[in-house]
Amino acid sequence: MQHFESGISLFRGVERIAIRNYELGNRYPNAKQLEKIAGALGISPLAIADPDFDSYQGLMHSLFQLEDLYGLKPQNLDGRIVLEFDVEPVDRIASDLKLWSDELEDLNNGEITQEQYDEWRYSFPRLQAERETQQRHTLRGRKKSSQQSNY
Repeated sequence: MQHFESGISLFRGVERIAIRNYELGNRYPNAKQLEKIAGALGISPLAIADPDFDSYQGLMHSLFQLEDLYGLKPQNLDGRIVLEFDVEPVDRIASDLKLWSDELEDLNNGEITQEQYDEWRYSFPRLQAERETQQRHTLRGRKKSSQQSNY
């Protein structure tokens, strides 16, 4: 949660200590408290709640948070809405999105199973790092083998 303590007088029915605990992450406001805080600020409760991907409104507020954090913006590209990042670490984001796209393509082409795809997604980035480490070891082994055969 953002620091709202400066506007504490707005929060009728919400204790100062409760606000501080919410800010520190020691406690999380229940739906009723979120409604009070959001109402006092004149915003949607979804704007200050943890991301909620179970509703379209929750998803939209999650995308708004990604806009604030990573410069995510919708763009109209030939009549299709695409999401674009506009931040410095865009190379890292683009790289990770490319990895995701490659995995999805492998799934769609039947090269991996849904189970393997899900394992990759749910263990990201660990499984990807393990694959890259294995590839480096394989390349080193080939390089050593090639060097030894040259002698």
